Amino acid sequence: MTGPRHALPETLVELMSWRQRTTPDATYFSVFGNDISYGQFWRSSLGYAGGLARAGVGQGDKVCLVFPTCAEFFYTFFGILHLGAVPVPIYPTLGIDAMANIFRNCDARTVVCFDWFRESVEASRAGAANVKSLLLASDLEGGDAPPALPTARPEDVAFIQYTSGSTSHPRGVVLSHYNVLATMGFMADAAGITARDTVVSWLPLYHDMGLIGCAFTPPLVGARLILLPPDLRNPREWLETLTRERATFTVSPDFGYRNCVRNVKDASGLDLSTLKMALSGAEPVRPSTIRAFEEKFGLKNILAPCYGLAEATLAVAIWPRGEPIRLDPSGRYLSVGRPCTGVAVTIREDDADLPAGREGEILVKSPGLMQGYYNSPQLTREVLTPDGWLRTGDLGFLDAQGYLYITGRIKDVIIVGGENIHPADVEELVDEVAGVRYSAAVGIDSERLGTQRLYVVAEVRDTEADHEGFSHLARDIVQRVRLGRGHRPARVLLVKPQAIPKTSSGKIQRSRLAQMIAGGEFRDQVLHATGLHKE
Repeated sequence: MTGPRHALPETLVELMSWRQRTTPDATYFSVFGNDISYGQFWRSSLGYAGGLARAGVGQGDKVCLVFPTCAEFFYTFFGILHLGAVPVPIYPTLGIDAMANIFRNCDARTVVCFDWFRESVEASRAGAANVKSLLLASDLEGGDAPPALPTARPEDVAFIQYTSGSTSHPRGVVLSHYNVLATMGFMADAAGITARDTVVSWLPLYHDMGLIGCAFTPPLVGARLILLPPDLRNPREWLETLTRERATFTVSPDFGYRNCVRNVKDASGLDLSTLKMALSGAEPVRPSTIRAFEEKFGLKNILAPCYGLAEATLAVAIWPRGEPIRLDPSGRYLSVGRPCTGVAVTIREDDADLPAGREGEILVKSPGLMQGYYNSPQLTREVLTPDGWLRTGDLGFLDAQGYLYITGRIKDVIIVGGENIHPADVEELVDEVAGVRYSAAVGIDSERLGTQRLYVVAEVRDTEADHEGFSHLARDIVQRVRLGRGHRPARVLLVKPQAIPKTSSGKIQRSRLAQMIAGGEFRDQVLHATGLHKE
C-alpha cells in the first residue's frame, strides 16, 4: 500500500491514472472472489473506451449504465470518462417507464447494460427516441484503446447522479470532477480512512455512498476494497465477509444494521472486532439500532452516524471514529457530528438564520455543491440560493458546540391539531413491537377535521395470523405510540411484507405512501385495518 496522500488529483481519470502508474499490481477491488488490480482495471477501461468510440460515443455525450455490482461497471464508467463523455449510472430494476424518463431527461444517446437487463432496457429504450444505440458490456470487451483521448478538467462534468426520489421523482444531479474529488478528500479525512483500512461495501454502485464513498474514495488513500452484491436478504453474508476479510470500515443505512440484529439469530463464528468504524446514513439513524447492533456483536463506539445528500455530492457531517454517540438534552435526537472540513451548515426559517437549539431547515455550503439538476433550471433555482447555499429540505438544529442533529424532512412532518409529529419518532416505536417487520408513519389530510390524521402502516411478520392475532397486534401498536409519543394513531394498517414503497437506497417514500392510501391504491396490500371512517 502507498504512503500518505500528497497533492489531490484534480479528476477521477487523473486519480486512476496515478494509481495504475504507481501501484499497477495493487488490488483496486475484489468482487465475487476476483481481485482486480489497478493495472488490469486501467487496461480494461481503455479497451472499453475503444469499443465505445467505435460505437459512436464522443465528448459530451450522455451514456447511461445499467449494471449490477461487477467489474464491467468500472470498465464502462471509466471508458466513458476517457472519451470525455458523461456517465449516468441507473438503478437496474427501475420500472420501464421510470427508466425511460431518465433516458429522456438526461438526453442519453447511448445505453450500456449488462446482458441480464437487456430485455427491460430495450423496453425502456422504446420510450426514449433520443437513445440511438444500446450496447452490451460484452460488446466492449477486448478492444484497443483509442489513439488519442481528451484531457479532463476539474470543472468538467464527471457524471450525473440521479437522486433516489424519496420525496419526488428522481432528479439528475450534475457533479463536476472538482465536486467529487473535493468531497472524497474531506470525507476520507473525517472518517479517518487510510491505506491501512479494508473497506467492505454492499451498497449499490448507482447510489452516491456506494459509488463515491465506497468505490472511488479507497483509491484516493490506498485502502483495500471488497464489494458485495446489494442484497441483504441474507445479512449474515455481509458479517461473514467482515469477519473473513478482517474489515476495518463498512457502511449501511440503519435498516441494514437492524436486519442483522433481527435476522442473524446465531452470532457464532462472527468476529467483528477488527472494525474501526461502521457508518450509518441515508435514512434516519436510530440510537436503538446502534445499541442493539453493538451489544449483539460485542462492539463499542463503532457505529457512527453521518449525514449527506446527492446534491452536496455526498458527505456533510460524519461522527468521529471511536467517539461515544451524542444525544440532544431531550434524548430524542442523535447528532451526526460537526460539519466536515470546508463544509458550512446553517439553520434557517423564513430566510433568517436561527440560533443554537432552534429547529429549522438545514442549509449547506460545500465544495461538493452540485452544478444543478440536469435540464431543470427551475428546480435548481428552488434549492440553490443566490448566496450559494443548498436548501436541503431536511429539518434539524445545531447545538452550542456546533454539532448537527437531523429531526426529519419538511415534507414528511405530520401536523395533527397544530402539533408537529416527526414520522421517524413514531416508526422507531412501532418497529420495536413484536410481530412488526417494518413500519411507516404518514399524515393523511382530513377535510372533515381540517387537519391531518396520523396513519401507521406496519408490515407484519406473520401474514397467516387470524383476525384476533391481527387485532391484538394493532392494539399493541396504538398503545406503544400513545404511551411513547402521546398521540393515538387514527388508523393502523397491517400490510404484507415489502408493501411500503421505498427508494433504491431503502428510504421510505412517505409522500408516495400517503398518495397510495388516499387514492385507494393500497387496498390490496392491507391485511387488517383499524379506525375505518370517512375522512
